[in-house]
Amino acid sequence: METFLNYEPWWRFGVALVIGAFIGLEREFFQQHGESPNFAGIRTFALMGLLGAVAAFITQDQGVIVFIAMYVLLGLLILFSHIGEVYHARGTGITTEVAALLTPLLGALVVWEHAEVAGALGVVTALLLSLKPSLHSAIRHMRPEDLRGALEFALVSAVILPLLPNEFVGPYDLINPFQIWLLVVFVSGISFFGYVLMKVFGADKGIGLAGLLGGLVSSTATTASFAGRSRETPALVPEFAYSIVLASSVMFPRVMAGVLIVHPPLLSYVAGPAIVMLLTGLITAGYLWRRRASQEREPQESLELANPLRLTTAVSFGLLLGIVIIAVQLAQDLFGTGGVYGASLISGLVDVNAITLSASELAKVGNVPERVAAVAIILATVVNTGSKAMLAYSLGDKGLRRKVLPAFGLIILAGLISGGLTLVL
Repeated sequence: METFLNYEPWWRFGVALVIGAFIGLEREFFQQHGESPNFAGIRTFALMGLLGAVAAFITQDQGVIVFIAMYVLLGLLILFSHIGEVYHARGTGITTEVAALLTPLLGALVVWEHAEVAGALGVVTALLLSLKPSLHSAIRHMRPEDLRGALEFALVSAVILPLLPNEFVGPYDLINPFQIWLLVVFVSGISFFGYVLMKVFGADKGIGLAGLLGGLVSSTATTASFAGRSRETPALVPEFAYSIVLASSVMFPRVMAGVLIVHPPLLSYVAGPAIVMLLTGLITAGYLWRRRASQEREPQESLELANPLRLTTAVSFGLLLGIVIIAVQLAQDLFGTGGVYGASLISGLVDVNAITLSASELAKVGNVPERVAAVAIILATVVNTGSKAMLAYSLGDKGLRRKVLPAFGLIILAGLISGGLTLVL
């Protein structure tokens, strides 16, 4: 590192030049394909980055007025160039011009001891510019509820979370509004991310992809949707069965991720049974995949799931999480370890996320032994798997039942055995 720094300030000029060239490379590529006017390419952007670095270097002796004057002159040059493009009807967008104004600032950051920040921002800038077709296509296919979901996720994570007090209140001093809402953001983020993936890739590209991504949104909703459609389209029962088991298997990595976020030491107890159930689910899903008819069949309809994120849903989950935390603690006080297990069984019928995060939080503060919390979480996953089996039985076609129920039975058996070993060992 010391040898590298002996090349001051030349390496900084080189980095600024590369950052500008990287952005210019993306701009010139799109200009060659006719997707933007020929305003500036790789050489011009490289020089803009170098110009910002040189101006910033001069300010060390001559004062910041030199940099300001250079930047104003460059801005005027870009403005006149843009006016010329508009006059000749070659384009009205200003994306490239804005990137040109940003590039000298990134070059200056390199000289001003922020080379890492400048490099990261340069990559992000080039990536954002290159995503134009994908972003525009996604926006064209966006529904009003999609926009509302994105804005509500921003409200949940960026507005409400910083306003909440980070202190323990309420019964047993167990409720920390900030930490609970942080978990709400985590769970909502997973569901919203899965929903965005489905919108970007399209669930209609295959029921298997829909099952995998649908499991990120809601494995229960995916099970209900595919089970109902198995009656409408019996020919697709093998695909529906495979995707239901695959979506349900996604629950176990989600459980491990939740434990890891809240109380990492607890993962040593939960990981074993969760991995056993995950592998059982994946193996049975693979078996169902191989047993499909040899002829590939595309579904006539894609999986349509409503946007999983609503402000009311987030608030409801936050309240449920707080209630479950208190209920588990109260159950332990009244009935001991059996009370904790009873609370997990009841909670697992409705939702596995709440009991996972609640038990992890109680184990973190020492109110519940880690082994007991781990068994409670595994019991909840077993019960939740059973509830999805009942859902498939009540809504699904006879052929779907014959395929899905044995798979769910194996997953439940694997969970009970591995969870029992966790309790005993």
